[in-house]
Amino acid sequence: MTRAFAEILILVVNALSADALAYIAGVIQRVMNNMDEAAFQSFTKQLHKSMHKSPYMIITAELPKLAFIPYFIIFGFSNWWFTAGAFVAVAASVFVSKPIVLPAYKMIYESLESSDVEGLRQWRRKLQTRNRFRAVIQFVSVILMVIGLFGVS
Repeated sequence: MTRAFAEILILVVNALSADALAYIAGVIQRVMNNMDEAAFQSFTKQLHKSMHKSPYMIITAELPKLAFIPYFIIFGFSNWWFTAGAFVAVAASVFVSKPIVLPAYKMIYESLESSDVEGLRQWRRKLQTRNRFRAVIQFVSVILMVIGLFGVS
């Protein structure tokens, strides 16, 4: 397997992850914004639990991180742009998604009462901001990898 082929494979899966996150932050969020608070809370619980069971979401989220290990062992860190994209992708997962985005979903359906209209409105806005931020960071990682792939200096 050549370096370019490995980079393309990782890039494609990373781009699929970015696309899924953008879909959630865009289309799905607009649907959630049009729901009443009780429906929003119920939908958020179903969405969160479905995302954790979805083979597509699991593969696109975890496969690039797993692929980075053999990639860097075999090819090293000499492609600075691709390496930067990899680090941004991992950082987005470790420092944004896991501690900031995913707990927001749980907060909405575990800690808030369905009658807490104002609390649910506030958390809906927070979730929207967090999902968008996470999607943007993921797209930044894709852009960095593309730059690395095409050798733009």
